[in-house]
Amino acid sequence: MKKSTKKKFSKALKIELVLGMAISNLFSFPIPVEAEENVLGVLTANDVRLRSTPTTETKENVIMYTDIGNIVTILSTNKVAGYGCNEGWYRVRYQGKEGYLCSKYISLDVKTPTDPYDRPWTTPKKSIVGGAKFIASSYISKGQFTSYLKKYNVNPNGYYHVYNHQYMTNITAPSSEARTSFTTYNNNGLFNLPLAFSIPVYQNMGDVYNRPGGNLTNIEKQGNVTDQAFEDELNRQGFPESYKQALRALHQKHPNWTFTAMHTGLDFWTSVVTEKNVGAIQGGNQYYDMSEGGPHQAGHDTGWYIPNNETTAYYMDPRNFLTERYILQFESLEYSSNYTEGVVQGVLNNTFMGGLSILDNQPYSSIFVEAGRTANVSAVYLASLARQESGVNGSTSTKGESFTYEGVLYSGLYNFYNIGAKSGASSPVHAGLVYASGGLCTICSPGGNNQNPGTDVTVPLPLANYLVNAGYKINNSYVTGFPEGENIENVKKKLANNDISISSNTIGTGTNISYNGQTYTIVIYGDLTGDGKINSADLLKMRQHLQGTITLKGANLEAGMLTNNGKVNSGDLLKMRQHLLGTNKISQG
Repeated sequence: MKKSTKKKFSKALKIELVLGMAISNLFSFPIPVEAEENVLGVLTANDVRLRSTPTTETKENVIMYTDIGNIVTILSTNKVAGYGCNEGWYRVRYQGKEGYLCSKYISLDVKTPTDPYDRPWTTPKKSIVGGAKFIASSYISKGQFTSYLKKYNVNPNGYYHVYNHQYMTNITAPSSEARTSFTTYNNNGLFNLPLAFSIPVYQNMGDVYNRPGGNLTNIEKQGNVTDQAFEDELNRQGFPESYKQALRALHQKHPNWTFTAMHTGLDFWTSVVTEKNVGAIQGGNQYYDMSEGGPHQAGHDTGWYIPNNETTAYYMDPRNFLTERYILQFESLEYSSNYTEGVVQGVLNNTFMGGLSILDNQPYSSIFVEAGRTANVSAVYLASLARQESGVNGSTSTKGESFTYEGVLYSGLYNFYNIGAKSGASSPVHAGLVYASGGLCTICSPGGNNQNPGTDVTVPLPLANYLVNAGYKINNSYVTGFPEGENIENVKKKLANNDISISSNTIGTGTNISYNGQTYTIVIYGDLTGDGKINSADLLKMRQHLQGTITLKGANLEAGMLTNNGKVNSGDLLKMRQHLLGTNKISQG
């Protein structure tokens, strides 16, 4: 089925019935529906179950989970009686599936409901900014305003019940995020700022909880009191002595930092046992719950297992992280103008987000600052979270590639924070991308008509997506990263789209790659003649340019800029000679 197939929409929404297909493939195709009008609804709660029958009496009828802000198509405004929903059930379509949702959790808004997080996320920027809005409204504004609290929800004054509504299952995530942020803070002098930390305090804590296999760091402690005013404040806050020794040492280094005790009122070991059962970890048997012949896999996530009590206690104990390297998990995540684009760039360097977002034509550092300012979230935290979730090279959730989830084909979606990637899903990362669609589209497009739930908006992905996913790099209108003497068949194989055209049988400087009205010109550094090779003819061309007898232009001029200084000079000539002599090869990176 080609993506270029055109779909027509009318007031009466028709979806063709595909007959004669095997039952196992049924959900790969549209389901027949005839609705009197396109009525849309917005989910008003999280974890609402779409069911095949209008009853809560069984778990077996659960098709999938839906979340607040998702948009569904109401197939009939006549409510259906059933069990477990006194308000009645709506028959709906969501993400290509039909079923029943309790009407209690649906707000009707005929025609165009507004998604609170600006979904579908069809570009990196939409994902980064929309995801920041989600984090702000669902967590930070609800009392989970530190990285620690987003994982271990132990704020007694928070919106959600303690231990519930947690952003991730990975029990090491807060410390890992703090370590990533530490590098940025340390390199940019941010530790000199008057930072504020909210540190949980539990009841009935033991003297120490160690990590099986060795602790992450040694905690610097100070037993004697050197600042009575600071000591009085710690006492007023009600910090136990076991906290105060580490806080005194931090105060000696950073006297302008403030520490607030969050008294949870919770028994520590009860919290550990509870959090263990909703947590996950990877790394070795010493961390896993080995009772009853374990380890026990955490949800459907391959390689992730339920942690044991000792490991959970170590990562939950705030005292184990009262050091410069790890304390940032207790810092407030609200927006700060101190975190400029330059500061955020420090988080993104040496990652796929270190430069420009091609689809948005905007540096990633600028996007994260804009997202932070828009949603009132720390831009450094957002960048650190994206790096944590997506890795330095990107992942399935950052490439907009096609995938099939529960029988439905999706494409063109981004989710830099993996929001909605539930651990219980058959494929958490794909579940997160489905969440990124918001129920508005399956084949999604940055500028397309995505406002028809459950229908395909067939718009091709930009050429830049194919080039970047194939490992090439884009610099304005040029594309680089091709090795000298590259084979055209190899390039076509990497691009994986037969509709992409290449203007020549030779992959050389000046060769154009075109698709859907977009064109990029290949540059092979050192190939000034366009034959795809670097030889004496190219050296002659460079000499002639420097002597003024010819003038290199366009892609050929770009190919001569070997030292990356924006022009061709004697340094480039030297580098060309070294390449031909084999002493210093020209990089195509």
